[in-house]
Amino acid sequence: MATIRELYQKAGSPNLTHWKDIKILSIAEASLLTCAINPIDYEFGYNNNIVFQLKHKKPINWMDCLMMMRALVEAVATQELKSPLIVLERENDYGNYIESIEQSRVGIDDIDTMSYPKTKIHREELKAWLKKNDYLELTQQAEIQVNQVQPYHQETTNQNDVILLPEPTYTTPALDALYGVIDEFWKNYDPNNNQPPPKQSTVASWIKANYPDIQTSDICTYIDKICRHPTAKKGGNTKLNQSNKMKDITPIK
Repeated sequence: MATIRELYQKAGSPNLTHWKDIKILSIAEASLLTCAINPIDYEFGYNNNIVFQLKHKKPINWMDCLMMMRALVEAVATQELKSPLIVLERENDYGNYIESIEQSRVGIDDIDTMSYPKTKIHREELKAWLKKNDYLELTQQAEIQVNQVQPYHQETTNQNDVILLPEPTYTTPALDALYGVIDEFWKNYDPNNNQPPPKQSTVASWIKANYPDIQTSDICTYIDKICRHPTAKKGGNTKLNQSNKMKDITPIK
């Protein structure tokens, strides 16, 4: 199986970011998106239906998609991948029917009957599984090809931009200010180069000027203390310490 970046390169790096807010996906949707195929172009019913459409349309990466669906089904059946809803496609004397089943009751015998379009997985579970199985890493050969052919266009196939994997980052105004202070004052700070650290008052003024939602002095102080480089943290009252040192010196008579 190719990596996600390689699959998206082969398909021309389609923009599928409109799927990024969908948190629960079917096995079929997850497989199509991972292989750079838009699920909107397909109808979902039974396994035979989606498999037939892929074999008939033959989009780029269609064989990878079939293998991905199989791999995800096996991961669910072996408890490697958690699923909030597992649906099996059964047959009886009256024809096909579907049955919902708890994951604790699923085994490898259910692999061939698990529904691609109706069995669900969480996006975060999918992302963790893809990372664990190296779908987010470039192979050595592919990395060489990317560096040789597209040295200035890697952002179009960045693994963080493909399909829907990255979860929206949680943040607050204080966190934004904290990261801003790091970028402004500490990212390039070099204590070994006699570089003077910024004063706490300077940092606080900068925060208030650049982050209108953070105007409280104590929050600015906390942010400064959290971000401040360890070598720039000096405890105690300097003048008081110097005064105490002077008292320890015996005057010469």
